[in-house]
Amino acid sequence: MKRQTANNRFRVLLLVAIAVVVGGPSSAARQQGSYRTYHNARFEYSIAYPVNILIPQGESANGDGQRFLSKDGRTEMLVYGSYNSLDQTLRAVLEQETSSTEHPNRVITYQVLRANWFVVSGLENGRVFYQKTMLRNETFKTFRIEYDESRKRTFDPITATIARSFKG
Repeated sequence: MKRQTANNRFRVLLLVAIAVVVGGPSSAARQQGSYRTYHNARFEYSIAYPVNILIPQGESANGDGQRFLSKDGRTEMLVYGSYNSLDQTLRAVLEQETSSTEHPNRVITYQVLRANWFVVSGLENGRVFYQKTMLRNETFKTFRIEYDESRKRTFDPITATIARSFKG
């Protein structure tokens, strides 16, 4: 009986290994594909985006950033810079983003505040949002992505890659 159980375990492990090898990369990894980098000269930041997923919509008229949309229009990424003309702290801006008064339908699932940046993410009206804002040389640099909660499995790894690429 023990030999039969060991053989069954071996068969299951072998089938799993074959499935992983034959299946290749996960669907999210396949969808990510290649990345290009958008550079903003006015506010001196850059961010990578998956070219086969997010399509640049053209830099804004004032040169502060750009909007990216998925082909179906269900996913949107914004990236922009702004001067800290109100002399706000990162903490104050984070408090605005997490305020139930400002965003009554927002459920925050993650937030972190560091010396020169913060991240906040969660759900709002059935959509996942992720925002990273940096404060450098009296300039805010922000990227924000939103997608349907049903696409979380696909876009969470893409968002992580984009977040790591955001420099300024």
